[in-house]
Amino acid sequence: MEHHYCLFYKNDKLQFGWIREVRKSKLVVVPEAGKEFNCASSRVEYSWKGKDIAVEKEAVSYIAIKSAWTRDVSTKIELEVIHELCEPGETHTLDDLADNFLEEPENGWLRAALLIRLKTDQLLFQQKKNQFLARSPEEIQEVKDKEIKKQEANERRIRESEWAESLLNSKKPDISPDEEKDWQHFIHRLRNFLIHLDRSQEKDYFCSLFQCQISNTDVTERRLLNYLAFADETMSWGKLILARASVSSEFEDEIMEATRSLMEADIWKSSFGIETRDQRNLETYTIDNIETRDFDDALSYEKTDHGSIVRIHISDVASFIKKDSPLFSAASDRISSLYTVKNVFPMLPPVLSEDFFSLKEGIDKPVLTYEIFFDEEGHLKQTDIYRSIINVNKNCSYEEIDGRIQDEEVYWKDLSNICILRRQYRIDNGSLELDRIEVKLDISDPDSIKIKAVRENTPASAMIQELAILANHITATFAKENGLTCLFRNQPPYSIKKDLEENVKPTLKDINIQPARISLEPDNHSALGLDCYLHVTSPIRRFLDLINQGIILAKLGDREISYSSDELLIWAKRGEEIQREYSQIERKLLDHWKIKYLAQNSDELYEVQVIRQFRNGKSLINILRLQLIIEASINISPEDDVFQVAIDRVTPEYNRVVVRKCKETDQKSAEDSDEEMVGENTESQQTLIQDLCDV
Repeated sequence: MEHHYCLFYKNDKLQFGWIREVRKSKLVVVPEAGKEFNCASSRVEYSWKGKDIAVEKEAVSYIAIKSAWTRDVSTKIELEVIHELCEPGETHTLDDLADNFLEEPENGWLRAALLIRLKTDQLLFQQKKNQFLARSPEEIQEVKDKEIKKQEANERRIRESEWAESLLNSKKPDISPDEEKDWQHFIHRLRNFLIHLDRSQEKDYFCSLFQCQISNTDVTERRLLNYLAFADETMSWGKLILARASVSSEFEDEIMEATRSLMEADIWKSSFGIETRDQRNLETYTIDNIETRDFDDALSYEKTDHGSIVRIHISDVASFIKKDSPLFSAASDRISSLYTVKNVFPMLPPVLSEDFFSLKEGIDKPVLTYEIFFDEEGHLKQTDIYRSIINVNKNCSYEEIDGRIQDEEVYWKDLSNICILRRQYRIDNGSLELDRIEVKLDISDPDSIKIKAVRENTPASAMIQELAILANHITATFAKENGLTCLFRNQPPYSIKKDLEENVKPTLKDINIQPARISLEPDNHSALGLDCYLHVTSPIRRFLDLINQGIILAKLGDREISYSSDELLIWAKRGEEIQREYSQIERKLLDHWKIKYLAQNSDELYEVQVIRQFRNGKSLINILRLQLIIEASINISPEDDVFQVAIDRVTPEYNRVVVRKCKETDQKSAEDSDEEMVGENTESQQTLIQDLCDV
């Protein structure tokens, strides 16, 4: 019985066997141990004709003996001698090497031994298909270096596995002085994995080490934060969210050097060569939140014989931050200032955003002024745009101006009435009327969080909102009439889903609407009821406003605009993406503190409003006192719209809230709370209203 023996791969291991037959283009191989199987020819590394054995059992015994002998012989082959006799870079087949260096070159078992030796020790020869290349001394050293690195990596994995095991058991491992550098590198990589998660190149490695799943983000985040704490690398959940968006309050040395140079600039001179008017005699005010430090807009109002003049002053940033400035690059990287419950992360260094550019009372400041003439009936008749210097009389709060309007002070009452007429003009042109409700938290004592409800459509806030919209609309109209390529905000028409009762304002549940998008061509903004619109009123806080302001100033100074259409498109796309991410961060962090408030006040009852019901039985509800949107597994009847719930469980660490619908037996009057709020504010509505308000 004629036999052909072979070396083949099975389970990535080189094994001996003999070929019984060929069946359906596949070899039937009997291995030295185990059952016969169909083996593809591509898995056979080498085959040869050997001793004929009539009895199959004897063949199996024979191959077992010969395979052991062959492996032993392979260890005794002096591969170093063979390599020395081969020229570096030369290629040889197995037959070549056997003919030149084996005593019995025709012996298949000896050839198999040589093949095993070549494949076991690949330091001296590199296999390329069925040929072997003699390595040069440099290539040999490179292989040795790789082996050392491979061994070190394997040792590091073993060591890091032990460290991870220790952290999983809630304790910091004992780190020797020699291991300190590797330990710090490990913690740095773990921190990066926590920040990037699914985008991390080491996600599979760390998920295996710490037995976590990317899909369960909340749990994974909290566990890894705990492990970092055990390693003395404390990181809060809020800082994690900010790090994930690369948000920082620090500025590089180059940025700060440019800032110091800019602080010495002459505010009366514009780099666009525009005449600057002296309007320091005007009675001028800013209106903003009490905690605001970066005042980027102010207003002046005066009565005339034929009507009135409203001046909207926007801080002139573009005259000082040019395209080639490091400050411009910093602003383009950050895109926007970010405001959280605890901190402000400014787009520009605070010495600029809160001092040099900020319209602080009692200090001369350069601005872009929008001078708007109204007739006696409050109709807009004429506008003018120019650069000026103002000196703000006072930085006012919304609460202060609300009081002055309520007391019917002529200055503020007349200005408020003009804004009411402007708002009605937009409503008549299809503008949406949506209430904006914002909840502010007092976290000065984190163990006793308090809430303050602020309805954003107070007279003062509505007035400032309307003036900002007016300035943005005037700018868009100016750009449109002069054929300027700007970053316009366009929004397609919306539609009402159902008929509403008279004087009932629609919510987002009642309308079909698409978000506004940035475009280089002007078009309608349906939600605002305007034929064109863009953002220009916050150049201290928003990079795209800074860009639009620069385009307008260049036109006023008859200078060439330095931004190309391609650049504008890149900034527009990136601006939308980052601003959306920042808005989500602000909501996430605010919601986290709201959930902490619920944990501290879990024994109270809360009024909620149904936003949406899902087919899986869950519902999206709004806890009205906090304006907090959560998903709840509660039975809601069709007539339910607003009802009370009790808190079953709150887990701030995982941002989880479990509620149950109150029964009549455990109802408690919602009037026990000092805060009273109604309305709906879903995430999409928040985004839309933020776009509408532009405050």
